[in-house]
Amino acid sequence: MLCPSRQYPMLQSRRSSLPRLLVLALSLALGACDDANDPLAPAEDPPVPATEAAPNEAVASGDALALTTGQRILFLSYKYGAPEIYKMDPQGNSRVHLTSADYETTAAWSWDNKRVALVRQRPYGNSTQTDIYLINADGSNGHWAAATPSPWPVTDPSWSPDGSRLVVRLFSQNASYLGRMDVATGKLTPFNVLQGGIKGARPSYDPTGQRIVYIGVDYKTIEQINADGSGHKTRFSSATWVWDPTFSPDGKKIAFARAVGTTGNNSEIFVKNLVDGTVKRLTTSAGTDNHPSWSPDGSRIAFSSQRSGVPQIWTMNAATGGSLVRITHTANWEEEPAWTH
Repeated sequence: MLCPSRQYPMLQSRRSSLPRLLVLALSLALGACDDANDPLAPAEDPPVPATEAAPNEAVASGDALALTTGQRILFLSYKYGAPEIYKMDPQGNSRVHLTSADYETTAAWSWDNKRVALVRQRPYGNSTQTDIYLINADGSNGHWAAATPSPWPVTDPSWSPDGSRLVVRLFSQNASYLGRMDVATGKLTPFNVLQGGIKGARPSYDPTGQRIVYIGVDYKTIEQINADGSGHKTRFSSATWVWDPTFSPDGKKIAFARAVGTTGNNSEIFVKNLVDGTVKRLTTSAGTDNHPSWSPDGSRIAFSSQRSGVPQIWTMNAATGGSLVRITHTANWEEEPAWTH
């Protein structure tokens, strides 16, 4: 069975760098206890190849962004030193500070846009470890998803479309696994424990709630399973790190970040078309681009970028990578956008 964590170090900022993401993933797992009888060691399917198309990137003014009022984008801001959750409209206006617990990350909208799941440090024994915290869209009614702390550090929440479950990432024995959390009870259940579990990170539901996409154990593949843990297949394989896979609103594409270049110190945004199998690179920047999030109609993608210096939030045309608009303009690190559904 999964081994509970005895100690869990403070979650560190990813700072918009895929090499740092890998370090984060490894450091998050430190402190989990050793258990030679832990059965979570599933075999991996072989990767499948994918093709790439050249990018087409152009810059547009803010006036080019015409989106439905009422949409909001969650994001992290380091305004006060540690990451906290904010929201704003798609033009970067009407900023609202939703949380103030000093260290919060990975915020995700429920599909009715009424609730937010996020990662927060929770007291656990003589230390703390990450757990899932829930708030209303206006920041009210904050509470832990589970009445008591999980025996495993938990991160990366993503809501099922019906709002009844969260798919999450949990840590045991220096590895990360996928699990399901019942929103009503807080009960956390790892996937496929009898078969050794499912190793992975950054899980995300598709719009139907039938599929889950996630990053594979070596951070170089995008994997997919059915919502019950069956039907595994590899959707994308890379020679370099990949991160943050997310389905388009119609479920026909997956946006993700991928490390480029020989050093692996930069990443760009790509989209895979699940209908014809093609992969298109949308960004080309000297600064890291990552954390893609689709607009509700699928026409644009919000993402974090270091092209202007410190990470800021931008949006772009989801088909071409053009019509770039920078929507945050601060001296603070601001990253991990999450668009309403």
